[in-house]
Amino acid sequence: MTYGELKDKVSGLPLFSWQALKMFAGGGQELKNQISRWKRGGKLLALRKGFYILNAKERKHNLSRLFIASEIYKPSYISLEYALSSYGIIPEKVSTLTCITTKKTQVFANAFGVFSYRHIKPECFTGFIANKDEEGFTCYFAEPEKAVVDFIYLNLNKLKDTGALKGSYRFEIPADINRTKLQMFAKLFKNEKLLEIIKGVK
Repeated sequence: MTYGELKDKVSGLPLFSWQALKMFAGGGQELKNQISRWKRGGKLLALRKGFYILNAKERKHNLSRLFIASEIYKPSYISLEYALSSYGIIPEKVSTLTCITTKKTQVFANAFGVFSYRHIKPECFTGFIANKDEEGFTCYFAEPEKAVVDFIYLNLNKLKDTGALKGSYRFEIPADINRTKLQMFAKLFKNEKLLEIIKGVK
């Protein structure tokens, strides 16, 4: 497959995977060698192993980091520090895209930034909504209550009580946060310490 043939195949896709390329060109070592050459030549950018986009001049879509985060490691949704910052619950601006997944914990770095994924149990994988980015692509984002619960659960070893949330992390819980949802999401984790801390969140 030539680079021109590749562009014809993937021009309508925001990003594409090795699996898609195998369907187009049959896979094999020759295709792997071509991909390596195209990457070295700046024609392809790797988002992570097995996920690619055309270079900025060739691709038709401007990809948002939120969409990329939701696509390169599935299932996942944006949560934790990035979501908390977006909701104004913590004051710091967060550059790393922090996500939740049912797969193993991973971190990927590419030209768009750093994408961090933390594992939780499948029964706790809920509490997120589908949003559209500026290009109309879907990305998945935690509700504020779930972002709070996810963060506390994954930092339980650092937390004695809610005082640490306000002190160390400078949490400011919005007045309109849904307390019933906080409790509901916390109960999914079946962790007594988490439930106790959530009860004290103000």
